[in-house]
Amino acid sequence: MPPDHQESAMHILSRPTVKLAWGIVLLMSVSLPIRAGSSLPLPIFTIAERPENFEEFSQGKLGIIHGQLYRPALFAAYRSLSSQPFSATEQQALLRSWQNIYERTDVKQDQNTTALNNWLAARQAVSADAPKPDINAFRQGKDYASYANCTPGAFDNARKILAARISRYTAANAFVKEWLQGQDQVFANCAKNQALPNPAPADAPAWLKQDRAYQIAAAHFYAEDYTAAQADFSHIAQDPHSEWQPLAAYLLARVAVRKAADQAAIDQINAVLANSQLAAYHNAAKQLANYVNFRLQPRQRHAELAKLLVQAKDNPQFYQDLTDYRRLLDKAELHDDEDNTEALKRQNEFRQDSDLSDWIFTVQAKDDDKTAFSHALVRWQSGRTLPWLVASLLKAPAKAAAAAALIAASASVGRESPAYLTVNYHAVRLLMAQGKNAQARAKLDALLTKPLPGHAKLAANQFYGQRLLLAQTPDEFVKYAQRQTPFLALEDSYELVDPKTDGGAMFDADATSIFNVLMPLSVLKTFALHPALPKDLKSRLLISVWTRAVLLGDDASAVAFAPHLGKYLPTLKPFLKQYQQANTPQQRHTSALWLILNNPAMRPLVNKAEGRWVEINEIDDFRDNWWCDNQADQYPSGSADNLPVGPPPAFLTAAELKQAAKENAQITALTGAANYLTAQTLQWAKASATDPRIPEALHLAVRTTRYGCTDCATKNYSKAAFELLAHHYRGSVWQRKTPYWFGRCDQ
Repeated sequence: MPPDHQESAMHILSRPTVKLAWGIVLLMSVSLPIRAGSSLPLPIFTIAERPENFEEFSQGKLGIIHGQLYRPALFAAYRSLSSQPFSATEQQALLRSWQNIYERTDVKQDQNTTALNNWLAARQAVSADAPKPDINAFRQGKDYASYANCTPGAFDNARKILAARISRYTAANAFVKEWLQGQDQVFANCAKNQALPNPAPADAPAWLKQDRAYQIAAAHFYAEDYTAAQADFSHIAQDPHSEWQPLAAYLLARVAVRKAADQAAIDQINAVLANSQLAAYHNAAKQLANYVNFRLQPRQRHAELAKLLVQAKDNPQFYQDLTDYRRLLDKAELHDDEDNTEALKRQNEFRQDSDLSDWIFTVQAKDDDKTAFSHALVRWQSGRTLPWLVASLLKAPAKAAAAAALIAASASVGRESPAYLTVNYHAVRLLMAQGKNAQARAKLDALLTKPLPGHAKLAANQFYGQRLLLAQTPDEFVKYAQRQTPFLALEDSYELVDPKTDGGAMFDADATSIFNVLMPLSVLKTFALHPALPKDLKSRLLISVWTRAVLLGDDASAVAFAPHLGKYLPTLKPFLKQYQQANTPQQRHTSALWLILNNPAMRPLVNKAEGRWVEINEIDDFRDNWWCDNQADQYPSGSADNLPVGPPPAFLTAAELKQAAKENAQITALTGAANYLTAQTLQWAKASATDPRIPEALHLAVRTTRYGCTDCATKNYSKAAFELLAHHYRGSVWQRKTPYWFGRCDQ
């Protein structure tokens, strides 16, 4: 049978890109994190583009809704907010739709594979000794996109017909074998044009001649010779003796749609619907009409779909209807740097025709679209519906005159409501933006005293992020800086992976940005030893404290924290022993330099998320080694990639903030680790040429210029270290291990 009406291409989501550097940052990491150049799974703390849990989202447990949520998920949110729950069948269709979009699963392709394999198994009853034919159900179209030319229904019907012929005539019958040979030739045309089935032998029984006529028509259809297919099916439809007569009459409409989804196709479909003898094909014909109207009358079809989809009742075509609705909205999406005249016209029409579509487009409006909030507010004030309260809160700017009314309205939303987490999150956002921190803090504390509805771990992280900025004491900061990550995600992917095990608490970028940007060394030292921090997070802070102290020339702090660093990171003990035994500031400096050269994890920054993926003394092949300066575009896990927004934590004094800025300026002035470490090693070699560590130190310095952050000056440092090693330590094992120097300048 010719293929069913289905979408032929997946909408490709735009992916966020990240360019991170020391001291350059944003507050909320609501986009999926990406580790540059990596395909490793990364922890997810918050996510705006997809539901956290598909099943719960389809049941109305929405978590926190953001404007980046894709349209099929926003549709489900609107239904839930409108007290129109989904049936079990609809929930399964939603899951299928989201898996297709977010996880790139293709249920139709899986169904095709199953149906094809079942057909291949069935044909063995007749042709067990012959090799199985190589059948590819997908054909490449003119735009290079492939589509299922031979659908699961085609393979299933062929299998049923073969079973019926075997049952009546036996598998050994010569004409049954002839039938199978013809069917193999039909399916050979699925992927590319091949030979057509031969006409039935002159002595063939009537059933085979009728089947063969149908097989030839189908082969023409799959070969995209629609003129020939139309003639073939027309002949069959006029044959009162053929068992394929009713089906052929319907397939004429299918051919017309394939030829051109135009009014002629609609006329052919209407002819089927008008024929009571073809009642068995009326439902399929209606779906064909929907397919054509999708293209011919998009506004009318949109209005039909929007009205149908908001109704809480079982709809056997729910998945296809939702797919068509989503694709219609896609055609009304506005794009930067493009002529959006037609898309804007279509979007305005869709808004006029459907409250659902109006809501989706409003929620998805960009932050700089000042009309989105005013429009949402008018809609909420006119009807006081929950969807428009959510949209108004989501789009409300900090200084909105209606903010107080919206915040008050959010308080009336009960804990059992699907909007509960969203309205509270945005109410707190507005309170914080207006400087009403005490009210925001009280609201959050009341919210977080009980478990959040559903498995809302990512929502909890977002509330923790808000509460972190309102911390009044170091103890509060430590509590809300620690996050759980229930999922991992691959680079450039919206597919979440359950790590299955509890990886322990981590810092998200909001906490590390405050550590790295706003806290001076004196404050960091108190956090590094905080009793509420687990070992891993203490280790990260200790690395930052000790390295900062070294770079800032604070020997007293570096000496004092050396034992703590060795306690939590035993790998460093041999190096720290040398450091602690040094008798002069210069000896301590060279011992510190030696430690840092040997351990690429050393940096003045606190690592966020999972930190580095390799041991402290190992090179990360993705250049997550040491630290960068404020011009570097590499992405080390310790980059201060989020700039604290709003007032600093209340426990930080003005003097401490001033000192933090001063210290960061000092570290920035040292340039990136590769340049700094190589320059310091060259000075060390000049001052202590006989030190037995020098050859290896020069080798390690050149290594920093290969695996660390670099700039235009790096090649000069790298070449100088390379030449010093080659000229003064020729023949040493470290000279032989250093065949090149590194560095380039693309500026």
